[in-house]
Amino acid sequence: MIIKKPRKKIPQNFIHELIERTDIVELINKHLSLKKTGNNYKTLCPFHYEKTPSFTVNPQKQFFYCFGCGVHGNAIDFLIKHEKLDFLSSIKELTELNGIDLPYIQKNSELKKKYFYKKNIYFLLKKISSIYKKNLLKIPNEAYSYLVKRGITYISMKKFSLGFAISENNQITNYIKEKTAINTSILIDCGISIQNIKNNYIDRFKKRIIFPIKDQYGRIKGFGGRIVNDKNYPKYLNSPETITFHKKKNLYGIYELYLHNPKPKKILVVEGYLDVISLTQFKINYAVALLGTIITSYQVKKLFQISKNIIFCFDGDDAGRKANWALLNTCLPFLYDHYKIDFLLLPNNEDPSSLIHKEGKKKFEKRIQQSEPLYSFLFKRIPYKINFNCIQDCIKLSLFIIPLIKKIPSTVIKIHLRKILGDTIGILDTYQLKKLIKIKKKNTSPLKIKTIKMTTMRLLISLIIQNPILVKKIKNIKKIQTFQINGKSIFIDLIQLIIKKKIFKTGHLLEFYRFTKWEKIFQYFSIWDHMISKKNVHNIFKELLHNLEIQDLEYQYNQLIIQEKKNGLNTSEKKKLWNITKKLIKIKNFIYQ
Repeated sequence: MIIKKPRKKIPQNFIHELIERTDIVELINKHLSLKKTGNNYKTLCPFHYEKTPSFTVNPQKQFFYCFGCGVHGNAIDFLIKHEKLDFLSSIKELTELNGIDLPYIQKNSELKKKYFYKKNIYFLLKKISSIYKKNLLKIPNEAYSYLVKRGITYISMKKFSLGFAISENNQITNYIKEKTAINTSILIDCGISIQNIKNNYIDRFKKRIIFPIKDQYGRIKGFGGRIVNDKNYPKYLNSPETITFHKKKNLYGIYELYLHNPKPKKILVVEGYLDVISLTQFKINYAVALLGTIITSYQVKKLFQISKNIIFCFDGDDAGRKANWALLNTCLPFLYDHYKIDFLLLPNNEDPSSLIHKEGKKKFEKRIQQSEPLYSFLFKRIPYKINFNCIQDCIKLSLFIIPLIKKIPSTVIKIHLRKILGDTIGILDTYQLKKLIKIKKKNTSPLKIKTIKMTTMRLLISLIIQNPILVKKIKNIKKIQTFQINGKSIFIDLIQLIIKKKIFKTGHLLEFYRFTKWEKIFQYFSIWDHMISKKNVHNIFKELLHNLEIQDLEYQYNQLIIQEKKNGLNTSEKKKLWNITKKLIKIKNFIYQ
């Protein structure tokens, strides 16, 4: 029987429905670049380093599996493993993507309250964004005039949902009080309001152009605001850290990028909101912006999930150049053989927005094509002067560069940089450089899973888990229930569950056994290589069912023989033994004739 843990708060039927609604190929393709291969989809595995794609997604089974490292599962498992979510958070993510509500068994549970509170915040942020948009489009106003002056078109303003926070202290707060039933305290939690010294709610954003910061699905997570004509306030202001907004995890323009091309060949990473919007106006639809000049490991990983070719383009000032070094340090640990990082250094006092309006798309794209590769940037843009005729300077350079090279996981890139370093500082002895920069050999061999003994029952269970449709081949479940064979009860339970719930996909079936004592063994069976070709599965399955009957007859025969030796058999028992013997002889003669 399926044993559920009491902590589980979501109805199992709902989870099954959610898995049914979710297309695992579509879900994973939002995070990885899948390529169709036959009936499946493949890509390089995100969970281990490899050169040849072994990560496979099967749309028929709604299941993913890596032949390299053995990671596998359904849509929920992918979010848990790839996005580092817990079980409940992955369920929430799928409900939001599918546009359905999340029911809880306990009506007043804390989990339910938290879920709907977050949902209210998303609703509220969307509503507030529409107010800001109306403010901007009430022409004339200073925000609209500034955007037009910067070359931003009306179409772009609408596409990026730009808005304007007017100078009033509590336009948003008053609106929420008057027009909605939502408690105004939620305005603090979503980062829209602050409390002044008199404990009154006032709007956080005033006299600012508003840039809604969306996730890849279009949900507004928070806002960025740029001041207009008032030097007494910071130029830029973001939403604070909230239940929906985490500055270090967001990229501006990600939603618009996905709308145009979810799998771009390259991504141009810029510094400002207006840079992204201006580039998009000129049909450079692969730009995103950091929320500040400091990049995080999370953002680097997210960028490389979208594209393997990243170009960093920062303003041509000292701050921009320093930012590139910080970017370099953060990105190096993610740099595998098939990944590429370039740097586009702009002229002094220019940013992407100003430059593309001056010189147009063709010239700007030419700059992109001529971006400086990481290798060149690493050696030519060192933040201090080096005299290559001075031994001390060469040592200084080595001490600076070697730790950076060691951070890179790619063997090929390490060897290339090691050679450049040797040529630069005049150490042509490859052996000496190898000692300085050791290259660890990565174990790329497939994951070895501890094998278990193959029995008829285990093989039947594995075949059913991998091909739930096989239950239709079983004509007499009641007869199997009479068999005296180990594993019979779970086999019957599995069959009845598939029939009752009409589950015909592996990814869906495994979800019913999450948090049960069968979870791990069933996951093992889901990827068990039983060496049976797809075209022979149905015939082998029928033979195995027949084998169960033989095993049961042999069990009865052995029990009667034991009893005969101990106490003898009565007439009916002798007759039963004779009938069993005839059946076994007939079956074996049929098999071996």
